[in-house]
Amino acid sequence: MSASEFPEVRPLAEEVVPGRTPPWARGEPPNIAEKANEKMRRENAAERLHIRGVGHLPLDHAAAASELTEEQRALRSSRPNNRRWKALDKHDAELSRLSRKRDDALARLHEAEQALEQAPDHDARTLAKWIAGGEKNKRPAASLYERERERDAARLLSEAVTLELDEALRRRKEHIEDNRKKMVEDATGELEAAVGELRAAARALPALRQAALEARDVVLWIAAFPEHPETYGYASATALGLREPVERVLNTKAQIEFAALLEVLEEDAIAIRSSFGPVTARELGLAEPATPLTEAMWDADIPADWKKEQLEKARGLLPWSQNQQKLADEAGDFRP
Repeated sequence: MSASEFPEVRPLAEEVVPGRTPPWARGEPPNIAEKANEKMRRENAAERLHIRGVGHLPLDHAAAASELTEEQRALRSSRPNNRRWKALDKHDAELSRLSRKRDDALARLHEAEQALEQAPDHDARTLAKWIAGGEKNKRPAASLYERERERDAARLLSEAVTLELDEALRRRKEHIEDNRKKMVEDATGELEAAVGELRAAARALPALRQAALEARDVVLWIAAFPEHPETYGYASATALGLREPVERVLNTKAQIEFAALLEVLEEDAIAIRSSFGPVTARELGLAEPATPLTEAMWDADIPADWKKEQLEKARGLLPWSQNQQKLADEAGDFRP
């Protein structure tokens, strides 16, 4: 058979033609290069998904499970800055005791594991010293097995204390969940009282500031007597209208009236009392009703009042819209 009768054998890379129509569009089966490329693409995609899902976890599955459990323990052990409930204090005291006991057990386990790791080298050096001394007296016993027993005992103790701690965390969690409503009422009452004191202090500032301004007027009078007192600054403005302190503290060059600061303090107190994230707001009964703007909803579940409100807004915008037909089409979803 002559060389011309053999089919031309081309490198695999030559089969991959950039921009070539895919097999499904050509109506023919893929060639060898296309099959290899597709297999490589799938393997790479699977590897990326695997790394994206578990790449941050340790290779040891037991260690991964332990990390998740430790995170759960940390969440269930969280405590308020100021303790207010005697029953919760009892649970917290028990948790503190068990946590200290567990820390000691883990420290012993760590020491036992280190001793076990050093046992072979220790035994070898002890035996070498015995041989160098002429092998007199009894041959020194290996400490490896004793270190293993100590490590196993320390591990068993740490696991037992951890189980006891987890049980205490479970009881504490159940106590809080069973008494959450009453505890929320207590905490909310204290919040109201603290915010009331804050607002009262803010409302007392104008009188205190006025007294300071009057004392300042006496200084200005006595310094200039018998001439007219020197005029300097604006009494109604924050920092007497001086630009530098306002710009340094508030990062603005605008002149700010002291009354505006009082309004900010009032709004600050209101925000502390009433502004919360969605979870807390829902527990306190402050959450806004669900709408399609906050979560996915079936049309039948959308409140009729919200639909009517959106429709009225659309009607108000209609005269000013550059595309009235588009606005009308969008507003059609809000018609009852």
